[in-house]
Amino acid sequence: MADNNDDVVALWQAQGSDGFRISTEEIQRRIETMNRKLRRRTIDGYLICAVLTVFFIGWMFVETNALQAVGSILTIIGAGYLAWQIRQNRFRAVLTGDVPLLQHLRGELARQRDFHWSALFWRRIILFAPGPLIFLAGFAQAHPEIGGMIRFETISFIVIAVAAIPLNLWMARRYQRQIDDLTQLQEEQ
Repeated sequence: MADNNDDVVALWQAQGSDGFRISTEEIQRRIETMNRKLRRRTIDGYLICAVLTVFFIGWMFVETNALQAVGSILTIIGAGYLAWQIRQNRFRAVLTGDVPLLQHLRGELARQRDFHWSALFWRRIILFAPGPLIFLAGFAQAHPEIGGMIRFETISFIVIAVAAIPLNLWMARRYQRQIDDLTQLQEEQ
Protein backbone atom coordinates (compact mmCIF):
# COMPACT_ATOMS: atom_id res chain seq x y z
CA MET A 1 0.00 0.00 0.00
CA ALA A 2 2.84 2.39 0.77
CA ASP A 3 4.33 1.78 -2.70
CA ASN A 4 0.98 2.68 -4.24
CA ASN A 5 0.88 6.00 -2.38
CA ASP A 6 4.50 6.73 -3.29
CA ASP A 7 3.70 6.09 -6.96
CA VAL A 8 0.75 8.50 -6.83
CA VAL A 9 2.83 11.17 -5.09
CA ALA A 10 5.66 10.73 -7.62
CA LEU A 11 3.24 10.96 -10.52
CA TRP A 12 1.58 14.05 -9.03
CA GLN A 13 4.92 15.78 -8.44
CA ALA A 14 6.15 14.94 -11.94
CA GLN A 15 3.20 16.59 -13.62
CA GLY A 16 3.89 20.00 -15.06
CA SER A 17 1.62 22.89 -14.27
CA ASP A 18 0.41 25.10 -17.03
CA GLY A 19 -0.83 27.57 -14.44
CA PHE A 20 -4.32 28.88 -14.19
CA ARG A 21 -5.73 29.91 -17.55
CA ILE A 22 -8.74 32.03 -18.30
CA SER A 23 -10.52 31.84 -21.60
CA THR A 24 -11.50 34.76 -23.77
CA GLU A 25 -15.12 33.82 -23.17
CA GLU A 26 -14.60 34.00 -19.39
CA ILE A 27 -13.01 37.46 -19.68
CA GLN A 28 -15.87 38.60 -21.91
CA ARG A 29 -18.39 37.19 -19.40
CA ARG A 30 -16.68 39.09 -16.55
CA ILE A 31 -16.76 42.30 -18.57
CA GLU A 32 -20.46 41.84 -19.36
CA THR A 33 -21.28 41.07 -15.70
CA MET A 34 -19.37 44.13 -14.56
CA ASN A 35 -21.13 46.21 -17.21
CA ARG A 36 -24.59 45.12 -15.97
CA LYS A 37 -23.74 45.85 -12.34
CA LEU A 38 -22.24 49.24 -13.12
CA ARG A 39 -25.18 50.18 -15.34
CA ARG A 40 -27.57 49.40 -12.46
CA ARG A 41 -25.44 51.35 -9.98
CA THR A 42 -25.22 54.27 -12.38
CA ILE A 43 -28.99 54.44 -12.82
CA ASP A 44 -29.51 54.17 -9.04
CA GLY A 45 -26.94 56.93 -8.45
CA TYR A 46 -28.62 59.22 -10.98
CA LEU A 47 -32.01 58.60 -9.37
CA ILE A 48 -30.68 59.41 -5.90
CA CYS A 49 -29.05 62.61 -7.16
CA ALA A 50 -32.24 63.64 -8.98
CA VAL A 51 -34.47 63.00 -5.96
CA LEU A 52 -32.14 64.95 -3.68
CA THR A 53 -31.95 67.85 -6.11
CA VAL A 54 -35.73 68.04 -6.61
CA PHE A 55 -36.38 67.74 -2.87
CA PHE A 56 -33.94 70.48 -1.87
CA ILE A 57 -35.01 72.82 -4.68
CA GLY A 58 -38.61 72.31 -3.62
CA TRP A 59 -37.75 72.82 0.04
CA MET A 60 -36.20 76.22 -0.70
CA PHE A 61 -39.63 77.40 -1.92
CA VAL A 62 -41.67 75.93 0.95
CA GLU A 63 -40.19 77.18 4.17
CA THR A 64 -36.66 78.20 4.70
CA ASN A 65 -34.30 80.19 6.82
CA ALA A 66 -30.76 81.17 5.88
CA LEU A 67 -29.15 77.95 7.17
CA GLN A 68 -31.70 75.77 5.39
CA ALA A 69 -31.13 77.67 2.15
CA VAL A 70 -27.35 77.34 2.42
CA GLY A 71 -27.68 73.65 3.33
CA SER A 72 -30.04 73.08 0.40
CA ILE A 73 -27.70 74.79 -2.05
CA LEU A 74 -24.68 72.86 -0.75
CA THR A 75 -26.60 69.58 -0.97
CA ILE A 76 -27.66 70.35 -4.55
CA ILE A 77 -24.04 71.13 -5.43
CA GLY A 78 -22.88 67.90 -3.74
CA ALA A 79 -25.54 65.85 -5.57
CA GLY A 80 -24.56 67.49 -8.86
CA TYR A 81 -20.91 66.68 -8.26
CA LEU A 82 -21.80 63.08 -7.41
CA ALA A 83 -23.84 62.80 -10.63
CA TRP A 84 -20.90 64.23 -12.59
CA GLN A 85 -18.51 61.70 -11.01
CA ILE A 86 -20.91 58.87 -11.78
CA ARG A 87 -21.05 60.06 -15.40
CA GLN A 88 -17.25 60.17 -15.60
CA ASN A 89 -16.97 56.69 -14.11
CA ARG A 90 -19.46 54.93 -16.35
CA PHE A 91 -18.31 51.66 -17.84
CA ARG A 92 -16.48 51.96 -21.14
CA ALA A 93 -17.89 48.93 -22.93
CA VAL A 94 -16.40 49.83 -26.30
CA LEU A 95 -13.22 47.92 -26.94
CA THR A 96 -10.63 49.18 -29.33
CA GLY A 97 -8.97 46.59 -31.51
CA ASP A 98 -5.49 47.21 -30.10
CA VAL A 99 -6.40 46.60 -26.43
CA PRO A 100 -6.50 42.94 -25.32
CA LEU A 101 -9.54 41.87 -23.30
CA LEU A 102 -7.49 41.11 -20.19
CA GLN A 103 -5.87 44.54 -20.27
CA HIS A 104 -9.28 46.17 -20.82
CA LEU A 105 -10.77 44.32 -17.84
CA ARG A 106 -7.80 45.30 -15.67
CA GLY A 107 -8.22 48.94 -16.68
CA GLU A 108 -11.93 48.89 -15.84
CA LEU A 109 -11.24 47.30 -12.46
CA ALA A 110 -8.58 49.93 -11.73
CA ARG A 111 -11.02 52.70 -12.63
CA GLN A 112 -13.63 51.27 -10.28
CA ARG A 113 -11.04 50.89 -7.52
CA ASP A 114 -10.03 54.53 -7.91
CA PHE A 115 -13.68 55.63 -7.88
CA HIS A 116 -14.11 54.02 -4.47
CA TRP A 117 -10.82 54.94 -2.85
CA SER A 118 -8.87 57.86 -4.20
CA ALA A 119 -9.16 61.61 -4.19
CA LEU A 120 -12.47 61.17 -6.04
CA PHE A 121 -14.04 59.49 -3.01
CA TRP A 122 -12.79 62.12 -0.57
CA ARG A 123 -14.00 64.96 -2.81
CA ARG A 124 -17.47 63.40 -2.82
CA ILE A 125 -17.48 63.19 0.97
CA ILE A 126 -16.16 66.74 1.42
CA LEU A 127 -18.58 68.25 -1.09
CA PHE A 128 -21.67 66.31 -0.09
CA ALA A 129 -21.56 65.90 3.71
CA PRO A 130 -21.75 69.53 4.87
CA GLY A 131 -24.95 70.38 2.97
CA PRO A 132 -27.37 68.06 4.79
CA LEU A 133 -25.74 68.86 8.15
CA ILE A 134 -26.19 72.61 7.64
CA PHE A 135 -29.73 72.02 6.39
CA LEU A 136 -30.55 70.00 9.51
CA ALA A 137 -29.06 72.73 11.72
CA GLY A 138 -31.30 75.27 9.98
CA PHE A 139 -34.30 72.97 10.36
CA ALA A 140 -33.57 72.59 14.09
CA GLN A 141 -33.35 76.36 14.37
CA ALA A 142 -36.68 76.83 12.59
CA HIS A 143 -38.46 74.02 14.46
CA PRO A 144 -37.04 73.57 17.96
CA GLU A 145 -40.17 71.64 19.00
CA ILE A 146 -38.94 68.56 17.07
CA GLY A 147 -35.32 68.82 18.15
CA GLY A 148 -35.17 65.17 19.25
CA MET A 149 -36.18 63.94 15.81
CA ILE A 150 -33.70 66.27 14.13
CA ARG A 151 -30.90 65.03 16.42
CA PHE A 152 -31.81 61.46 15.44
CA GLU A 153 -31.69 62.39 11.73
CA THR A 154 -28.36 64.18 12.19
CA ILE A 155 -26.80 61.24 14.02
CA SER A 156 -28.18 58.84 11.40
CA PHE A 157 -26.69 60.94 8.59
CA ILE A 158 -23.30 61.06 10.34
CA VAL A 159 -23.34 57.28 10.91
CA ILE A 160 -24.15 56.67 7.24
CA ALA A 161 -21.44 59.11 6.09
CA VAL A 162 -18.85 57.50 8.36
CA ALA A 163 -19.96 54.00 7.30
CA ALA A 164 -19.33 55.00 3.67
CA ILE A 165 -15.60 55.15 4.41
CA PRO A 166 -15.00 51.47 5.29
CA LEU A 167 -17.58 50.35 2.73
CA ASN A 168 -15.78 52.14 -0.09
CA LEU A 169 -12.41 50.93 1.20
CA TRP A 170 -13.75 47.35 1.17
CA MET A 171 -14.99 47.78 -2.40
CA ALA A 172 -11.66 49.26 -3.50
CA ARG A 173 -9.79 46.34 -1.92
CA ARG A 174 -12.12 43.89 -3.65
CA TYR A 175 -11.37 45.49 -7.02
CA GLN A 176 -7.64 45.46 -6.20
CA ARG A 177 -7.77 41.72 -5.43
CA GLN A 178 -9.37 41.13 -8.82
CA ILE A 179 -6.64 43.23 -10.48
CA ASP A 180 -3.96 41.25 -8.62
CA ASP A 181 -5.55 37.97 -9.73
CA LEU A 182 -5.54 39.12 -13.36
CA THR A 183 -1.94 40.31 -13.09
CA GLN A 184 -0.88 36.97 -11.64
CA LEU A 185 -2.80 35.19 -14.38
CA GLN A 186 -1.07 37.22 -17.08
CA GLU A 187 2.36 36.60 -15.55
CA GLU A 188 1.70 32.85 -15.55
CA GLN A 189 0.85 32.83 -19.25
